[in-house]
Amino acid sequence: MGIQIGNNTQVPNFSTGNQVKFKQNFNLSPADQLSEDTFEKRGMSKKKKGIIAAGIATAAVVIGVLVNKHIRAQQLKKVPEEFKTIFKELRNETGDNFVNKAYDKLKKYMKLEGIAPEKIGRSGPNPRANAVQGGFNPSLNTIQYTDGFFTDLDRATQFELLAHELKHAEQTSKIIRSGKLDEYAQAWAEYNVNTEKNNPLNISFGFAYTQAKSSGKEKEFLEKVTQNSKNKILASMKENHKGSLEMPKFEPGSPEYQDAEKYIEATRKYEGLGFMAIPGENYRNNPLEKEAYGFGAKMKKFFNIVMG
Repeated sequence: MGIQIGNNTQVPNFSTGNQVKFKQNFNLSPADQLSEDTFEKRGMSKKKKGIIAAGIATAAVVIGVLVNKHIRAQQLKKVPEEFKTIFKELRNETGDNFVNKAYDKLKKYMKLEGIAPEKIGRSGPNPRANAVQGGFNPSLNTIQYTDGFFTDLDRATQFELLAHELKHAEQTSKIIRSGKLDEYAQAWAEYNVNTEKNNPLNISFGFAYTQAKSSGKEKEFLEKVTQNSKNKILASMKENHKGSLEMPKFEPGSPEYQDAEKYIEATRKYEGLGFMAIPGENYRNNPLEKEAYGFGAKMKKFFNIVMG
């Protein structure tokens, strides 16, 4: 999930080995020794040894296959039947067809039809080679990815990322349906302003902020730009989340309402992607992202079990 600010304020977007030593047995009786000598001479030609070794290897392969089949069968039992049906319908899909169909299936499963973005958007070429970027924008209610998402990623990873971003859409809907839209917009506005305070590339903001500090009006300046940012975000959210706004509200104390309260607090503490758009520890551990990463990983696991 990323975020930016500007004239059109937007919200973010060992193995171990066992050594075996062999020791000669000097305590064999003559009969035992003769027996061993006879066995060595009569029973184990190099050809027969090879046949036995091949047989053992084949048996090991067969056992391995059977074990793997058993493990997979046990894993399949943990996959909801609904997903088995979904993956069956996606099995022969590739490219944009897979992405669009998988997105629609996930959206329906999560009961986000009419709430989450209608479709997946493209935001253009990757900013750097092999650097796929994208995310959910809660202000615009959009999910977009750079071109590499559609062309460079395997289907399991595509499915994982779609699930990740749809989880963010679900989080936002819970917040709105809990009557906390104003608080949500305020939290993102504060995030915006704090981000720009520390952004050396935003020269105009930096100049205005420096001027306000030098004249003793830092507090007033920050309050004003925060309010302006909030107003834009709030207007955008009201326009782009009509589906959630028209749905029944969650009652205070309900599980969904409690989730929304946690999401608001997590938004206030939200940290964006780090340098070069690399997710840092604070980013991944934020409750909003932690939940989305966990859900995406679960969906990818289901995908690999069924489709693997």
